[in-house]
Amino acid sequence: MARGVEASHRVAELALGALKKIGLAASPRNIEIWCAHVDGKNPALSRDMQAATDKEGYITQTQLDELYKKYIQRADLSRDVIDIVTRFREEVSELHDAIEETGEHAHDHNETLTGINEQLRQTTEEYPAVGKLLEDVIAVTKSMREENEKLETRLADSAGEIAALQRNVEHIQAEAQKDPLTGVANRGEFDKALAREIKHASENNEPLALVLADIDHFKSFNDKWGHQTGDQVLRLVAEVMNANVKGQDMLARYGGEEFAIILPGTTMENAEMLANRIRFAVESRRLKKRRTDEDLGVVTMSMGISAHSEEDTSESMVERADKCLYAAKEAGRNCVISENGKAEDEHQRAAG
Repeated sequence: MARGVEASHRVAELALGALKKIGLAASPRNIEIWCAHVDGKNPALSRDMQAATDKEGYITQTQLDELYKKYIQRADLSRDVIDIVTRFREEVSELHDAIEETGEHAHDHNETLTGINEQLRQTTEEYPAVGKLLEDVIAVTKSMREENEKLETRLADSAGEIAALQRNVEHIQAEAQKDPLTGVANRGEFDKALAREIKHASENNEPLALVLADIDHFKSFNDKWGHQTGDQVLRLVAEVMNANVKGQDMLARYGGEEFAIILPGTTMENAEMLANRIRFAVESRRLKKRRTDEDLGVVTMSMGISAHSEEDTSESMVERADKCLYAAKEAGRNCVISENGKAEDEHQRAAG
């Protein structure tokens, strides 16, 4: 038993040491996957970890997140967690309402007992013969009132604790829907939102557009400047894109260096205008390396756009947007191509 504990501590120490060496946070997710790697009980995980690690022994948070999803996390498990949290939240809400209602009743009973108490005192003065009996009743009334006051206090405390639990549940739900590196919606939330918006667009005969965006030459950038700087670029691009996405629109990280924007109620023309505005905003930001303040140049993006049509599914809409994105890459990158098959010239794109 002691040897088993000692061995587990050793695995944890090696995992923490490795994370510290490569500059990654000692988060529960990172520790869990690194312990699984160090323990050696999942050869496929260890093989992919080694393949993703560069010559200097570094691996990015993005790569580690992908391996975690593949080998540790189950897609259906994350959905189950959200469902469980939702049901828990509903139960807590019902309990909260019951507590408030009980507290109100206790307060009403307290006021009623106080009124009866006063009437009994007056009766005692008018009929001294029943004084002793009424004194006993008054004593019981007082005791009940004190107990009700204690109950109200306990109920108020419980209501406060339940409200805190509800806030925690909301936070857990929000975090489960986010990409951990960039903070925008994750792939799971994108899939659900796109299916929902396609259904809404079909039922209400409203426009819907989808933008797929990819950072140009991201792999070369990573190889030249390092994966940590690559993560910095992903966060910056997500920040710039998110600043241009408003209202009911959704920005999500689709995977790797690829992002997606769902645009409900948006025509193809307006989607093209938004995509070019984002493309120009990203291109206008010069990058600097955090530690050395070294100028890294600019980042450009290629984008493809599809528009909802009758009988569309999530798969068909994504497939058409992806073909447009590929066409934008083939056209020289740093441009937007929609299903009309045309890319704006450089002057028009800069003006967008």
